[in-house]
Amino acid sequence: MTIGQSPIDVPTETMPAESMPAESMPAESMASDSVSAGPFSAVHMVSGAVLTAVRAGRHKNFDRVVFQFSGPTPGYTIQYVPRVIEDGSGDPLPLKGRAFISAVFTPAAAHDSSGHPTVPNAVSVTDFAMLRDVKSAGDFEGVVSWGIGLAKANGADVSELTGPNRVVIDVMHVEPGTGNQLLKRGSTGPAVATWQWRLVQALHRDLRVDEDFGPKTEQATRDFQAKRHIAADGIVGPKTRAEMRKTLGLPNSGPS
Repeated sequence: MTIGQSPIDVPTETMPAESMPAESMPAESMASDSVSAGPFSAVHMVSGAVLTAVRAGRHKNFDRVVFQFSGPTPGYTIQYVPRVIEDGSGDPLPLKGRAFISAVFTPAAAHDSSGHPTVPNAVSVTDFAMLRDVKSAGDFEGVVSWGIGLAKANGADVSELTGPNRVVIDVMHVEPGTGNQLLKRGSTGPAVATWQWRLVQALHRDLRVDEDFGPKTEQATRDFQAKRHIAADGIVGPKTRAEMRKTLGLPNSGPS
């Protein structure tokens, strides 16, 4: 299901388990690389579950958040919101990012019979291209809520997996420029983060994904260009982006 202004599309192809996950994760079937852009909303209703794990993983061109449950998959409402509200207090949940997704599961709990939490209240998303924060927003009267902070609102999918039961949110990466747009030293923003993550994959290099096109990103860009036998000027333009898509086997997103 696509999180957007249009109905959510159920992914139709299967992909390998999360590549380079932020933490150890069981195999998950991947959603399609093609996700429509824009704000989204997914609603599903059913009865009783306990949240047993929350994970985040980095993939070629999208970031993934997985909510794992014991018992049946709970009902859920997952959508872009202006701000995520904490259950009980009604206060805004402090989240890093420029866009926010609310994920609400009911009936569900995130604690055991003794009242002890069954999951941590946050997930690390350091060096992710799109994810900026993943935090609990509440576990209150049969409702479990989480907030997700993003670098930017973009196309997203919601899907369900079994064995164990999971609800999966995939958020597509922002393209690192289109047409004649250039990324170069001094550039900042989500497009730079996507480019840095693609360099990590293409060069198998430890590079910070921090939205800042600094000297290390420039040098990594030169190294990639030299490897692909194109002008090694450290500037990301149409030809460099096209070579990166070929290297990673990414679908053509339209004009380079």
